[in-house]
Amino acid sequence: MFAVMPQQWTPVLPLIDVGPEPQQLRVAGETLVVFRDAHDAPVVFLDRCPHRGAALSLGNRLEDGSLQCRYHGWCFDAEGRCLRVPFNDLNDRARAKIAATAIPCRELAGCLWIFTGTDAPAEPTLPDTLQGDPTRFGTYRQEWQAHWTRAVENFIDFTHPPYAHRDTIGMYSFDYAERGGTASVDVEEHPAGMIMTNYMGRRSYGFRADWYAPNMTRLHFGAGNELHVYSIPLSDAETRVMTVRQLPADADPRGWSDRAAAVDHQILDEDRLIVESQPGDIALAEDEISVATDAPTVQFRRWYRDNILSVAASA
Repeated sequence: MFAVMPQQWTPVLPLIDVGPEPQQLRVAGETLVVFRDAHDAPVVFLDRCPHRGAALSLGNRLEDGSLQCRYHGWCFDAEGRCLRVPFNDLNDRARAKIAATAIPCRELAGCLWIFTGTDAPAEPTLPDTLQGDPTRFGTYRQEWQAHWTRAVENFIDFTHPPYAHRDTIGMYSFDYAERGGTASVDVEEHPAGMIMTNYMGRRSYGFRADWYAPNMTRLHFGAGNELHVYSIPLSDAETRVMTVRQLPADADPRGWSDRAAAVDHQILDEDRLIVESQPGDIALAEDEISVATDAPTVQFRRWYRDNILSVAASA
């Protein structure tokens, strides 16, 4: 289950896109159904009815908040328990053996999060900049035709902007790079991942970025101006890149997200052009050459081997 990224918490959708109507969602190689119950709480199941495997996303959410399969009318509550099997007088014991596969989910930092398994061992680890009312965050997303590990590496790599973003955020460092300038990076482990401090030339000032396992990069543009970027696997060849910002007190989430799209899309389009040209899973990249400024991606590759590939192999 979730072979592309097993046993991990990840955001999957902006909260503003999750409503009462069932919708199909692809995450880490699995197909899911997402909806809100009668109490407006999000619910996530594998998108398969346990009866004959029909897609539950084709069904209806009933007034009591349960989900009814469109094929034979079987009904499931928010925990996946079977409530009704039409045309069959099942007793409680028989019905208790029937369940849709429920996936742990949370509403956090503007997004619907899921655990890519059925039994989450702990809650997601979030930085302080993603704490608080989950509705007070703005989001923007793109779909990339790339493996999620390539997207993560892009967002923890800080020697590509002078070239990939030469006409935008990299314009000021391009001439420095071309004149023979040097760069360095310090990598410090922390419980959730790593802290990277990137220097161009002298080490009197560095740009900080944090990586939170498995797939979030936090970019520090100044106090109160942190950008969070998630690389969310949809399949082994598709990734949802989603940016998240904490909103000002009086901001409308959807309006703010629309404005963020105008800012983020150009930079992400420049990244996407490069990342979609790369071969897939970094696990297959044994012939690639690394240098000193690749220290963050080298560490990420080590984590990926020990925490994703090993888990997938043992499943």
